Amino acid sequence: MQHLLLRTIAAMVLVGCGKNRDAAEHDHWGEITTQHAAFYAASDVPRSQIDLTRKWYEIASNAWGNYGPLEFWIIGTDEIAAATLDKRYCELRNQKDISLSMEHCLNRDHNFVSYAKGGSAGLNTRRNENEQWSGFIITMSAKFPSPQEEDYKPVVLHEYFHVYQHAHIHSKNYSERTSRNLENPWWSEGGAEYMAQLLYSRQNGVRPHYLREIMEGKLRALKDLRAGENIKDIAYGERSHIAYDLGAWFIAFIIHKSGEEAYRVGFFKDLNAKGFEGAFVENFGASSHDLLDEFHKTFLKLSLAEQLKIIP
Repeated sequence: MQHLLLRTIAAMVLVGCGKNRDAAEHDHWGEITTQHAAFYAASDVPRSQIDLTRKWYEIASNAWGNYGPLEFWIIGTDEIAAATLDKRYCELRNQKDISLSMEHCLNRDHNFVSYAKGGSAGLNTRRNENEQWSGFIITMSAKFPSPQEEDYKPVVLHEYFHVYQHAHIHSKNYSERTSRNLENPWWSEGGAEYMAQLLYSRQNGVRPHYLREIMEGKLRALKDLRAGENIKDIAYGERSHIAYDLGAWFIAFIIHKSGEEAYRVGFFKDLNAKGFEGAFVENFGASSHDLLDEFHKTFLKLSLAEQLKIIP
């Protein structure tokens, strides 16, 4: 689930068309909205997958707040159907912002045909100084995971937690946004993965030890962690699974020490004003360097039984 991604949008009007200028002048980014996500699907996607995706989006937005504008684009396995949906997607992008060219959109690196071929899911946050429209685009596919797999449900939650993360970063400046979400995946992916699995584990009908089973499995990444290596230094790419999995453990670790409210609410509330490190110290009582050091040198050295004690 690497995030080269596509992002979401609900119904927002185009500033360039001159509609709703008063609304456009006020930036609603980061505000809770009553407007639900819009859903678009390729012609080979069954209604059941759309309904499943919508259900878990609603569970996430009810738990963490409904942010937008948000679009879900759901891709099947038929490449022709994916290419047709891609045209619709690019027409909508051009409608939302006439400065965006259809040709550039259709020729982007990670289009819907690539999802039909390779599967996976991803989020694309559109929020920058060059585009008129700000919003989120989540792409879900029909494989890796498929909607028949249990993992499809926490993956929807994972992608929506990325919406939550980015909704709390108000700047349109790329470097400022990156400084608050960080370039390497340990923090953002670790947070999205742990919070998704935690929320899923709390749903009716999920087996009692689900979360512990999932988190125990993530510890297999320890064998791939090099001597003296810190998860914060692992980039997206071949070894990013280490940062995803041990990053999820780091989020569990700081929640155990400081509380879920400090992480999910306090940290993100302070993020814009204090920056990443300021918000981190304010809510977790120590620097990220010190807590990462404790995590690597103390917590990851504990027995499995001791580690699992922090998992609810």
